[in-house]
Amino acid sequence: MPAVSALLVFHCDTPFLRPAIASLLGQTFRDMELVLVDNGAGVSADSLGGLAGDPRLRWVRLEKNLGIPGGHNAGLAAVQGEFIALLDHDDIALPHRLEKQVAALRADLGLGLVGSLAESIDEDGIVTGREFALTAPAAMARYTQFAAPVVTPAFTGRRAVFTALPYREAFPFSADFDFLARAAERWPFAAVPETLLHYRHHAAQTTIARRAAIVASETAVRLLTARRRAGRDEDFAVTAAALAQTLQVPSPPAQSCLLAARACLAENFFVLAAFHARRAFVHRRDAATLVADLRVFSKILARAKNDRMAAARMFFTGPVRALGLRPAI
Repeated sequence: MPAVSALLVFHCDTPFLRPAIASLLGQTFRDMELVLVDNGAGVSADSLGGLAGDPRLRWVRLEKNLGIPGGHNAGLAAVQGEFIALLDHDDIALPHRLEKQVAALRADLGLGLVGSLAESIDEDGIVTGREFALTAPAAMARYTQFAAPVVTPAFTGRRAVFTALPYREAFPFSADFDFLARAAERWPFAAVPETLLHYRHHAAQTTIARRAAIVASETAVRLLTARRRAGRDEDFAVTAAALAQTLQVPSPPAQSCLLAARACLAENFFVLAAFHARRAFVHRRDAATLVADLRVFSKILARAKNDRMAAARMFFTGPVRALGLRPAI
């Protein structure tokens, strides 16, 4: 059994696929397998050239595209390793990534997931900046209420974490965020404070092409997370059904955030309501959105009582400053 199963899911053949595969097969940590999930793309092994001959390469071939959650879960059913490393089909794992993350997981048997810092790259592989990242375990856990503490393809974790929390198909474009939020409630996270991933930005990536659907899905994940962390029932079936209807024709991101702010206000999640009101203006900076935000915010202040100051800090400064977090720079 290999120590690490790297899991790479793809639904189309792009110029970025082979460099991603090569980056995993070129790791300094050699005790690994690479599980390639062909999510309906029909890519032949021969098209990978010399990469196809690596004995650590294993294929999971799906007849049609099952979406991100379906492809991930199909790959999860096939892995053999003690640890699982994620990578998107357009990103690059730097050579020491698995070595560093496995060492961290073996040094602390209580850790569930270990991330890392990541640099942004463009279509040509040129570094253009740094991705947002938190490395302190407590900060990582708190931030999962709002977003991923590091980019998801930078995570490696124990197999038990992934098998206990398969991706939920109700979130076709934010299943990874939902997974991290749930995992943070059961296992501590950590991050190697080194750049171990190149995260690619390009015009065709899902985060751009499906932006409206992603934002709508993320608002639903945050609401479910707030309910769980308040000791309430998720009411998952009802929320998932409402989201499925919303995703048929997703609202513009600002509108989704305003709707989420009102839903959170109705359930007395005042700080989260303030977060979504703020995000609405981030997505659409116009007078109408500002007026709608201020109306929501005035209702938060009128009802929040003990959470009034925390909600105000969230509305005016955002989650990083409101929570007193220190991102890696």
